[in-house]
Amino acid sequence: MLAEWARTLTALPRPVVHTSPDKKTYVRMRTGLWVDNFVTVHSEPVRAGTQVVQATATPKSVEWQLGETSLKCDDGGSKDGRSCGYTYKRSSAGQPGGAYQITAKIIWEVTWTCDGAGCESSTGTLEDLSMDSAATPLVVSEIQANTRQ
Repeated sequence: MLAEWARTLTALPRPVVHTSPDKKTYVRMRTGLWVDNFVTVHSEPVRAGTQVVQATATPKSVEWQLGETSLKCDDGGSKDGRSCGYTYKRSSAGQPGGAYQITAKIIWEVTWTCDGAGCESSTGTLEDLSMDSAATPLVVSEIQANTRQ
């Protein structure tokens, strides 16, 4: 019960979405994806009698909604797109505002520790936690090549 309470006190940071290139990309060009706040978070200790319980949320993946598809990455991503990226197949021209609204959800694994004489166990795992980013517009354009003869 104390572990669940500590889990509810774990303040998760909201992911902030980034793309490379920034805010605009092109069809058939790899776009790097990453988030800020892919960090481990600790709850405040919860005390009851001689027991002190603390929850720790460790990021384990990011679930992306990219407009034309979804994607799961096992880390926070990177500007170069090597660890997390996507190559768009279609322009965003037909989307409201001419842009895909992309979001990222960080999934955290939650563990707990208990110190003190009254602890039945010293560690355990709880249900995962998640936090969604705000929607971020991403314009996906097409490059047209014309040749003259």
